[in-house]
Amino acid sequence: MVTLLLHYFHILLTLNFLTRIQLKQGIMLLLKDKSQTLNVDNYTIIIPSICVGNAAQLACDLLIASKKLKRIGSLSHAALIPVFGPSAYQHEPNECVASCELYESPEDKLLVVQFRAPFISRQTKRFQNEFVTLLKGARRVIILSGSFGFERRVIEGSPWAYRATDKFKTDHATELGDQALVKWQEHTGEHIFGGGNALQLYKAFEDAQVPSMLLFRYLLEGDNSTDAKLIVRELNELCGDFLKLRVASDAGDGKFKLTLPSSWNLLFGNDVTELLF
Repeated sequence: MVTLLLHYFHILLTLNFLTRIQLKQGIMLLLKDKSQTLNVDNYTIIIPSICVGNAAQLACDLLIASKKLKRIGSLSHAALIPVFGPSAYQHEPNECVASCELYESPEDKLLVVQFRAPFISRQTKRFQNEFVTLLKGARRVIILSGSFGFERRVIEGSPWAYRATDKFKTDHATELGDQALVKWQEHTGEHIFGGGNALQLYKAFEDAQVPSMLLFRYLLEGDNSTDAKLIVRELNELCGDFLKLRVASDAGDGKFKLTLPSSWNLLFGNDVTELLF
């Protein structure tokens, strides 16, 4: 018992030491190839907000698993609660997960960020500023989020809303202007209730003049795996040129195909045993 307590005490001292280093250094970029910089020139970056139902994080899980994106590294910061665990995806069984991970498809110039822990609030603003500085060379940034379903004011209206910078609207004028394809409402408010830091992060990218879009869905807490699939489907309708989530079929039409990550098998734990009944 004494040995175990000493072991935990050593871990706490180590985490405290690392936290102090992070407070001084800011974002620590930990790439697998040992590079000191992250090249995002001409890249599309997709970022989830830690929102209601974790729907945006689940959507990024689907993107990573479906496109078999490769984990290239992680980010460490005082705003990120340390997390460490086994692989979340069957295509990379030997990889481990951390608080903030980076997944890449160099062929599609696509980078997906995945968060696996909530932020420490007093450090969030500083993290956002440093995060934007790290990624400001990107071609475009797409932030995914969600909002409480009871905040949807017009029941008959669209369950989707978006916010986009002028440059993003210009680059995607054809898609955003196609009412048969995109039936989203443009969000103009100052808050997205249940959306986490999505709006603040969007404004930070907007201030840095990075073409950006924030897309969110009104939803409720619970099993939000279906909402995640719908978010990815909507995003693919707008950005099919680089997501490429449609596959050729014998009928000649491109079917929408998603791969569920292996980590979803434990999303809600084991089934209730029948012995209880």
